[in-house]
Amino acid sequence: MASGGKIIGEYAKGKVDKLMTADAADSSRSQRIRHFLENMDAAILEANCEVIGRELPNLNRDSFLRMAVRVAELRADYIRAGLKMSESRHPDSAAVSDLARLRAAYEEMLAVYEAAERVIERGYAKLG
Repeated sequence: MASGGKIIGEYAKGKVDKLMTADAADSSRSQRIRHFLENMDAAILEANCEVIGRELPNLNRDSFLRMAVRVAELRADYIRAGLKMSESRHPDSAAVSDLARLRAAYEEMLAVYEAAERVIERGYAKLG
């Protein structure tokens, strides 16, 4: 053997099938994995397009912009409350609770906006 490497193969009834080196076996395995993942990516894309298209038919420029404006408004509400609360060194518990509520609303709306942005970036939604 000129290459000096191990031979990997399948043996059946005194006959060796698919004789290959370890490197060739790894290459073949890598190819199968890559092919599998490419097929899965295509299937996931198709599934997302189908589901998003069916479940969110009103995701368009106007609804996306409206969501962006709501995120900005909620961010402003949260910051405004923080600025007001900063006027007192010891804010009352109601002010702290209100600030937490405003932060949660802002962060949740931001997460929704980012999820919608990803849907659009990946082409799951048909935009007109």
